[in-house]
Amino acid sequence: MILSSFHLLKFFILTFLTFACFGKPHRYQNRCLEHDNHHNTEEMLAALDYIHAQCPDITHIYDLPLRSTENRPLRVIIFSDQPKIHEPLEPEFKYVANMHGNEVVGRELLLRLAEYLCQEYQNQNEQIQNLVDNTRIHLMPSMNPDGWEIAAEYAWNTTQDLAFSDISTMMKEYGAKDWIMGRANANDIDLNRNFPNLDKFIYAYNHHSHHKNNHLDMETFRLLLKDHDCMKKPYQIETVAVAFWIMKSPFVLSANLHNGDLVANYPYDTSENNHKQYSGSPDDYLFRQLAEAYSYAHKQMSSPGQRCDNEHFKDGITNGAAWYPVCGGMQDFNYLASNCFELTFELGCDKFPPGKELKSLWDDNQHSLIQYMMKTHIGIKGLIRNEEGESISNAGIKIYHIKDGELNYIDHDVKSNLDGDYYRLLPDGLYAIEVNSLGYKKAIQYVTVQNQINQVNAQRVDFVLKQATMEEINRQEVMKKYWK
Repeated sequence: MILSSFHLLKFFILTFLTFACFGKPHRYQNRCLEHDNHHNTEEMLAALDYIHAQCPDITHIYDLPLRSTENRPLRVIIFSDQPKIHEPLEPEFKYVANMHGNEVVGRELLLRLAEYLCQEYQNQNEQIQNLVDNTRIHLMPSMNPDGWEIAAEYAWNTTQDLAFSDISTMMKEYGAKDWIMGRANANDIDLNRNFPNLDKFIYAYNHHSHHKNNHLDMETFRLLLKDHDCMKKPYQIETVAVAFWIMKSPFVLSANLHNGDLVANYPYDTSENNHKQYSGSPDDYLFRQLAEAYSYAHKQMSSPGQRCDNEHFKDGITNGAAWYPVCGGMQDFNYLASNCFELTFELGCDKFPPGKELKSLWDDNQHSLIQYMMKTHIGIKGLIRNEEGESISNAGIKIYHIKDGELNYIDHDVKSNLDGDYYRLLPDGLYAIEVNSLGYKKAIQYVTVQNQINQVNAQRVDFVLKQATMEEINRQEVMKKYWK
């Protein structure tokens, strides 16, 4: 294949930079990322390439099938011992940042986190090696690259009187102060109000017994076919790309990184009557523990005192709807459309702080980012197979918490993946685990969950399902049609 002069030049530049940044063997000694300034889209993409070049065996880079409104890639870097494939019994985790284009700290933290994982893996940091070897970690530094560019350009155009020599210097010394410009995407749509609003379905279903409580796929398609979200805005290409990424990927745990406050926010993000009031999910106790895992590990988030706009959050956490209702948010969509449990972390009062403050922000969040990823391994996991040893996908896993001799159903099921593996995040306690699949007899096991600090393997609970009789299968079919 003959390369154009442009592509040859690009190849030589990337080769040179890769060698210059990562030419030193063994221990990671040189750094290409600027730790005291922001990275524009081209620099962000190049940084991911550099990190991949340094750690090719444990990283993989891919783009979502759809690009942003202004044709920028929605890029993800994976860390794992087998980064290109899903390994059964290895849970998958994701961080998504820069959903609001002018909320940029998460974007820079994920670049720094990617560099850190690469560096520490090579430096034989046991905790990081265990985490990467036992987890498939997806990092998306920017879900809204167009909004970032809009915010940065607007800041440059409105700070001319400050006589910065160039936009990079302006971002390092000044950042961006406007709270609105660049928040939305290039079509001026807020992406965190643009997801299918599955909360309205779950609140309606909760009034009926034996209702659907997870994987609301058909409800998602019904809403997408309406062509507009709950704010009467058209669905955006970034939203659709990420929604299908969530639905098709076996994510177990996730976080969405924002700015504007300092708090860990957990579902539900809206109440049944859309009023400001506490609206806990069936996994409310678990979500509180996950939120505290981040806030307690953060250097400031859980400390007492007021934060931004005179707000105070006990322990540095809040239920979303108790803070303020959000219709069409990505957090609740994860929980209701897939197996993924997602929280939203607000990483500081300033949305677009000066680049020179990024190092201290990394210091504040480094331990939290790692500790939260470790939580992917709490609870149970296992394989679901039939008596011939074949994997059973799409099996339903129901959880009953046993307390004071009573079974208390946690009204949020998960499903097994294509390989028959399943994961269920759970706090400590005694549980009954029930597995159901059409054509098979249901199976139940009782387990005591005792999570350990920094464990990288959840308690394993496998199931072998026995074939149901024709009478039992017919009864299952009747019941299935009835509940539909």
